[in-house]
Amino acid sequence: MSKLSPLFLLLAASGPALAENTTELMMPDGSKDMYAGLAFTTRTAAAEGETRPVILRPLLQVQWSNGIFASASGVLGMHLSQTAGVEYGPLIFDSNSRNPSDSWRLRGTHPVRGTLDGGGFFNYYLGDEARVTSNLMYDTSAHGFRGQVGVQKTLPSPAPHHTVTLSAGVSLASDPVMRELYEVSTTTGGVRNYRPSAGVMSASAGVNWNWALSSNWLVNSSVTGTRLGSGPAGAPFVDRRNFITWSSGLAYRF
Repeated sequence: MSKLSPLFLLLAASGPALAENTTELMMPDGSKDMYAGLAFTTRTAAAEGETRPVILRPLLQVQWSNGIFASASGVLGMHLSQTAGVEYGPLIFDSNSRNPSDSWRLRGTHPVRGTLDGGGFFNYYLGDEARVTSNLMYDTSAHGFRGQVGVQKTLPSPAPHHTVTLSAGVSLASDPVMRELYEVSTTTGGVRNYRPSAGVMSASAGVNWNWALSSNWLVNSSVTGTRLGSGPAGAPFVDRRNFITWSSGLAYRF
C-alpha cells in the first residue's frame, strides 16, 4: 500500500493537524519536552482509499542546545529566533513516496518521489498558552509549494500532571502539488479525468492530552478530526471527505 505524502492531511496542524509541528513547533502539545517511545495510531491515508488499520509507530522529539531539533515524523529544523514570543527557522521534511501500482484505486495518478523537501516555519505567541503556527515548504517531487497555518491553545490543567491542548489548522497547496497528489488521467488507466487546482488540501481540529505518570514517563494521546478540501475530496480515488484519527502512546522523557 502506498505511503502518504507529507502534509497530505493535517497532522497537525496535526498534528497531527499540524500533527507534530516542531519541538515547540513540532510538539503536538506545544510543550518543550524531549522524549522517545511508541504509540498506537490509525493510519492517515484515508484520502487514498486505504483502510485505516491501527499501526505502531515511534514517538521521538529531540532538541539540542544549539536549537536544532528532530522528530520521528521525519522533520529536521533549527530555531533561529532570539526574540521572546517569536520562533522561526529552516525546516527539512522527509517526503514519502507513492506509485500508481501501489493500489488499484491509484490507477491513472502520478507517482510521488520520496525526496527531501525544504522550507521554514514561523510561530507567534499570543500569550503564554496560545500561539499561531505556520510553515511553508517547497515540494521537490511536485516542484511546487505547500504550507500550513494553525493555532494552538493550552487549557488550564484539569488535574495535576495533566496537560490538554486544543489545535486547529488549514493545509494549502499550489497547482503542481495538488495535481501530483490528486490528478487522474484515463490515458494511464484512471476511471475518469480529474485535474484539481491550487487551494485548501484539508482543515482539521484536534485535542492532545499529556499525562505525566512520573518525572520521566508520560502518556501522550490525541484525537483529530479532518475535512478534505474540495480539490482532494473530488478525486475519483477519495471515498470519504471527513474522518477522525487518533493516537496514544507511552514515552520516556529526558
